[in-house]
Amino acid sequence: MSFSWFHLLQLVVLATVIGLVVERVRLLAYVSAIDPGPLRRALARLARRRDLETLRAVVSDARPAWAADCAWPLVDPELPEGERAVEVEERLMDAEALATRNMRTLRIAATIASAFGFIGAAAQIWWIFNGEHGLASLEAGRVESEGLSRAVLSIALGIAASSLSLGSWTVLKGVARERIRECRRVVGSLEEALGLHDRDGGQGDLQSSAQTDDEPGVGP
Repeated sequence: MSFSWFHLLQLVVLATVIGLVVERVRLLAYVSAIDPGPLRRALARLARRRDLETLRAVVSDARPAWAADCAWPLVDPELPEGERAVEVEERLMDAEALATRNMRTLRIAATIASAFGFIGAAAQIWWIFNGEHGLASLEAGRVESEGLSRAVLSIALGIAASSLSLGSWTVLKGVARERIRECRRVVGSLEEALGLHDRDGGQGDLQSSAQTDDEPGVGP
């Protein structure tokens, strides 16, 4: 079976899809991932004890996991109090952008790969009946056999790239959504434990909330 230039183009599409999938899996399954349950419980426990130094150390050590990175502005000692909420929201938006990056490309690649498979097969069928065959036409059945084998190869490459792209898109889309939910849950849990939101929905003060347990109660 001989390859045509169109098969090489299909192999390039397949290699591109594999590269995109590897990049997405690395980012979503390794770089950004962390078990959110234990992290949330540990941060909440430390926040309620007002142990800010240990809390900062735990959040810092958990980075570059996205949940910890989004929560870092809440405990960053160098960040002004008025900028914490804005910085947290910016990091959440950045995490969402990273999580969904190249997802549309994967979906489009599935359509392109499928179309290429059928276009390649159609081109080989056309070649069987209308192409220049040279000396190959002197051997009975050789033209048909070669053309059909190339057509099958085109369809196989198209199906392989399309299935990989579409299947990965379906799975990784769910993983991306879960990563974003994890970030928001960890941030919300830490904000609640630190008491950074007052009753009117405003952003509280980290240092004053840390001192709440140390202040003596006021009698009636």
